[in-house]
Amino acid sequence: MKLIKIIAAAGAAIAVIAVAGMALGVIRPPIGGKSPSLPCEQLPDRVTVEQALTQHADLLNRIHGAGSGVKVSVATPCAGEPDKAMVTIRYTTAAEQAAIDTIMRRDGFGVPAALVKA
Repeated sequence: MKLIKIIAAAGAAIAVIAVAGMALGVIRPPIGGKSPSLPCEQLPDRVTVEQALTQHADLLNRIHGAGSGVKVSVATPCAGEPDKAMVTIRYTTAAEQAAIDTIMRRDGFGVPAALVKA
């Protein structure tokens, strides 16, 4: 009985970690090419996202250094909710994507960020 409770608690902890990781890490585009995003109610406000970019200027510079086709911006993906925002990192080549992946595996902005092929 104790083993079942431990397994259930571990499963719940893993689910919480997975959701937190999605919210603060890089969101991958879904199959079909639509822009990736979290549900609008999970996105922070625009000011918070802008502050995150300012506070992580070193990370921003490293991402820009991944290649000339890399563009980082604040996106507002929610129609009718212009204050809900996230970071969008656009890249043009596979080498840029790989470099950004390497950077973002170690560091993050502390807000949702989407990696999108331009």
